[in-house]
Amino acid sequence: MVGAGYILKSHALAAGSVPGVSLQAVADSSLQRAQNAARQFGFTQAFGSVEELAQSDCDVVHVLLPPFLHLKAAETLLRAGKSVFLEKPMGLSSEECRRLGALADEKGLRLGVNHNFLFLPGYERLRSSVLEGRLGRIDHVGATWHSELAQLRAGPFDNWMLGAPANLFFELGPHLAALILDLLGGGQIGVASATKPVELPTGSKAYRSWAAQGEHGPASFGISLSAAPGQTDRIVRVRGSGGSAQLDFARDIYWEERAGPANPILDAHSIAKSISRQTGRAASGDRRRRVVSALRKAVDSEPFSESIARSIQRFYASWDGEVDGRHHWAFGADVIRFCEDVCNAAGVGAPSTELAVSKAKPRKPRAKPTILVVGGTGFIGRRLVERLVANGESVRVLTRSKSAAAIAFAGLPLDIHEGFHGNRDVAQAALTGIKAVYHLAKCDGRNWNDYLRGDVEPTRLLAEEAMAARVERFIYTGTIDSYDTASPRARITGNTPLDGAIGRRNLYARSKATCEQLLRDLAENGLPLVILRPAIVIGAGAPAAHIGVANFMSETDVTYWGSGENKLPLVLVDDVADALVAAADAPGIVGKSFLITSTPVLSARDYVSELGKRAGISIRAAAKPAWRYWLADFVKELAKNAIRHPNARWPSLHDWRCRAHRSVYDNSDAVEGLGWHPVTDRTELIERGIYEAVDASIGEAA
Repeated sequence: MVGAGYILKSHALAAGSVPGVSLQAVADSSLQRAQNAARQFGFTQAFGSVEELAQSDCDVVHVLLPPFLHLKAAETLLRAGKSVFLEKPMGLSSEECRRLGALADEKGLRLGVNHNFLFLPGYERLRSSVLEGRLGRIDHVGATWHSELAQLRAGPFDNWMLGAPANLFFELGPHLAALILDLLGGGQIGVASATKPVELPTGSKAYRSWAAQGEHGPASFGISLSAAPGQTDRIVRVRGSGGSAQLDFARDIYWEERAGPANPILDAHSIAKSISRQTGRAASGDRRRRVVSALRKAVDSEPFSESIARSIQRFYASWDGEVDGRHHWAFGADVIRFCEDVCNAAGVGAPSTELAVSKAKPRKPRAKPTILVVGGTGFIGRRLVERLVANGESVRVLTRSKSAAAIAFAGLPLDIHEGFHGNRDVAQAALTGIKAVYHLAKCDGRNWNDYLRGDVEPTRLLAEEAMAARVERFIYTGTIDSYDTASPRARITGNTPLDGAIGRRNLYARSKATCEQLLRDLAENGLPLVILRPAIVIGAGAPAAHIGVANFMSETDVTYWGSGENKLPLVLVDDVADALVAAADAPGIVGKSFLITSTPVLSARDYVSELGKRAGISIRAAAKPAWRYWLADFVKELAKNAIRHPNARWPSLHDWRCRAHRSVYDNSDAVEGLGWHPVTDRTELIERGIYEAVDASIGEAA
């Protein structure tokens, strides 16, 4: 397999479960990522390029790269005598796809394309009903993909999918195109449109809404794609002369409808009863099957992974016979032709053949950088960098993606250094000439080892190198999540010790606390440490449905972390940036820690009420005690522990109680020590913290 991104896991687990298939090698442009993937999934070898993989003894290679690299990589592998299984989209040109298919045929090699939703159990039933004529003559097929694309809101904006207007459709549209073409046997686009444009930080444009209509023979079809926020709907519906059928292919829920009694009084009841009976049986069977699969660590424990697994299993099951038409390269090329026709009819042009790049670039700093920001492209980090530059400071940002940072800081005078702060050579180079370090980086992991590798040990290394470079300040951002905040009688300040039961807290809180302790140990040997612990950070750029405030199951359904009545420690992101700036040179603060919060004036109930008022929506909100969250968590983790899942843990009632933040928060030490004055006015906090976040999210969706 080539490409060690997020989709690798699904392919590796599925292929590894097929009898006669062994995982031989994985390649990625980052050899370290490839080596990590090899260890995690059991590949024998790891390589740093497609060319190295092409020289290995693999028979088949799954190409899991960004779409603009598909055809080039596949051709290299085919010429080396490897069969290829391509993730969708097959390529970006139907003509080039057919040329590649001809090469595979010429060499007697397999060239398959994965359109995984075509292999769901529910889709197999729908397909059978259509092909066998049980729905009569097909009159219309409608396919819908309505699901928010988070990258449009939060990036990364250097993703290929956002590099040109057509790219988004070539990324998501093949799902719909494959459904239409497989069910009807073909399709010609009549009209198409791309609407709801949004300007991206790169200077490119993306369309969040797409629609197309066409026909094939006596049947018509329509597709609808929306990447805007809202309820997820991924549905294909078929109308025939003898009935209709609908598949929710995100959840694998399928039912058929037949004409009921001629009496209109009874028709609705008859159809509703039939649908209820079908979906009820399916739901019960699906729940049993999913639970058993999860306990067995099977690859079909949820619909998306099951669809990929079934597609891959079918690909190999047909190895000695005729290839399934849904995998054939010619079908993959037809899907690309469909996408080309939609984009041409919509007038958006062709897809780009490179990653997204910003038209504006950061400018060189006026002087050699003296301030290093690690984690500068995050929500708080961006505000901090902007503040520092506005104050005339010369700043260097250490980032894993130089292109993403260039987009985030277009036009600003600063130095961008690419790399991971957990790499000693990278850290040493980034610290050259630096007087003050801001460490805002964090880790997202599934188990404690992930946090040790991604957060704790990199923090130790960065701090050790900062000491060696003789920096004057090392400013670390912890979190109030590391406090014991369950008791309403407790008073929290910057001097309050972290939770004594931190080992029973969530992994993020535990990791931050562990980092703080190791930094304090290094401070005894000379590290000039200052710790800031931001509270619940709000404002434009943060999700209005903030997880720190309540459990937002959707924009309109909320459960509080407890009663929702106590005042919460909220703070504006701009105020956090001001506190961080002040920490660089405030006198007498080395060795101290500060609580960064405004005076608590809003409860979760207040916040949710104001959010609903500003957004113009009705929010269903309810109190939920900590023990109910804990019990549901316990049942889930009990099953994971029973099967020795690598990410299994034992949930803590104490941890759930802390989410309500019932303690009293006192920021007087930060106000005095940093000379810091956060917004405390209730009206201004609502305006800038809630309303601006809501307005930003509505503007993105408009």
